[in-house]
Amino acid sequence: MLIPRRWKPALRRVVLASLTVIAIVLASPALPQTSARAQLFPFAAPDGGSEPLPIDVERRGTIESTGVQLDGQELFRIASPVVFNRAEVGSQIPVEVRARQIESNLQRLLPQGRVDAPQLNPETLQVVIEQIDNYPVLFVRDPSLSEARVLLTVTDPDAEYSAISKDALAEQWQDILQQELSQAIALRQPEAQRQQMMTVAQVLATALMLTLLLGLIRLGLGRYEQRLHQRKMAESAIIGVHDRAPSGQPARPSSPAEADPRQHQGLHQHLRLEHQLHAVRLMRWLLFWGIASIWATGIAYSFNLFPQTRQFARTMILAPVVMLITWFVVGLIDRLINLAVDRFIQKFAKGQPLTSTNLQRIHTIAQVIKGVKMVLVYIIGLIWVLQWLNLIPGSVLALGTAVALVISFAAQNLVKDLVNGFLILIEDQFRIGDVVIIGDIDGFVENVNLRITQLRNPEGHLITLPNSSITHVRNLTRHWSRATLNFEVAYNTDVNRALAVVRETADQMAQDPQWQSIILDTNEFFGVQEISHTGILIQIWIKTLPLKQWLVSMEFRRRLKIAFDHHHIQIGAPRQIWLQEEPHTLDSAQQRFYSLE
Repeated sequence: MLIPRRWKPALRRVVLASLTVIAIVLASPALPQTSARAQLFPFAAPDGGSEPLPIDVERRGTIESTGVQLDGQELFRIASPVVFNRAEVGSQIPVEVRARQIESNLQRLLPQGRVDAPQLNPETLQVVIEQIDNYPVLFVRDPSLSEARVLLTVTDPDAEYSAISKDALAEQWQDILQQELSQAIALRQPEAQRQQMMTVAQVLATALMLTLLLGLIRLGLGRYEQRLHQRKMAESAIIGVHDRAPSGQPARPSSPAEADPRQHQGLHQHLRLEHQLHAVRLMRWLLFWGIASIWATGIAYSFNLFPQTRQFARTMILAPVVMLITWFVVGLIDRLINLAVDRFIQKFAKGQPLTSTNLQRIHTIAQVIKGVKMVLVYIIGLIWVLQWLNLIPGSVLALGTAVALVISFAAQNLVKDLVNGFLILIEDQFRIGDVVIIGDIDGFVENVNLRITQLRNPEGHLITLPNSSITHVRNLTRHWSRATLNFEVAYNTDVNRALAVVRETADQMAQDPQWQSIILDTNEFFGVQEISHTGILIQIWIKTLPLKQWLVSMEFRRRLKIAFDHHHIQIGAPRQIWLQEEPHTLDSAQQRFYSLE
């Protein structure tokens, strides 16, 4: 039912930009919510501590914890006593410093491309536990190492944080380190790297083939969409939605009193084609996102194959993937609702007297419904993401207060536009296809929504007006229109004869079968409007169907010119009077007048 959307609302761009920022800042969707909050607000102290906590550090009572990572994956969390002043730690070791030291111990065991780096064998590598001063200490042993290397010590805060004994926690960490270290070393072997490269080549080749296939399907649907659009424009021309008359030939519109089966069928065909167009556009949109998802998944999978780039894949690739998935879901819901609205409008229109005027009104209302729905869907999507990140309160009252505060400070003009746009719709001041004059701007109404109104002026310029600026409107095509025609004849013309010629011409045109359905009345106003030195001004009003006053005016002037010529009636012209003396034949009191027309 709607024309294709040609505008991208500013609010939608803001929502999508916000989703992008949130997704990029979020390092990994697998991280806990506290990690996401720490990345977004690195200077926040969630428990009201005296100093902001570093990123990914949690404070629980008198214990602080953070994660130990290997190849971008968190292995486990370690704990240390609270450090309130990190500028003066004294003998205390902050938990983040301890975690970086453990990560450094793990990295030194991995092949780094150096000659002096240990070449550990993942098959013979062992992580063992030894008791030193009643504390379990985890070591790494391997035949290539001259002596065992220390990885970490399980402390009392670790056991307290995990709520198990130190020995049991040491055994858990032993199993994790045994598995992850062996896997990290195995993935860095030359044979494994060759296999990874082959896998990447296969993934990218598959993505390329699928892209070509989906691209060809999308191209075919694009051509089909063009054919549907051309058929819809042809049906629109029949029913008068886009009136276009050939030169010198008027378009014969349908009137509410005249049931034209061809036009009625054309209206239903127009609605059906509009529904098909939205379905085809939805399929092309899904194919586009399918291609984007294939490449995003392929690139993320390729980076994830290499342990050196796994962290990069999770922070820089998966975050945009999360953004794309969120955008895709919201956009899919938006388009599915569009199809539902089209189907509802189509069913609603079947019970209406489908004239060109009714279709314009249905067209306008459907467009506004879809515009409002789109804004609401994207706002709900944004709010859902923010709540998932625990960045806004879950309370409906608190959320409503926050939204009202944002609107009051950042969207005052937008609210005015929306309110005025709503009133314009409810009061039915104008519709798409009407000719209006707003202030000193006139033109055809091409687009109306709650925020803006777009006019196409006679020069072809598209003028966009915010609804808040529309204070008074002159609608030239609502229900009926009027052609106001002025004709000036020469001063010495027989006025009754001139009036009779104009009346006869108007009556003949009103009775012409070609114009009979367009002209509604020719007797509203007719007579001598003005007498001046240029001639006699005759004015006539002709009441017509909406948008037909200009066609009627042009045809009536043509016919009246022929009638004036036939009855030898001259049009008015400026008159000049010369005063000339002839001293040889007349005395000074005698004068001769010459009139030039």
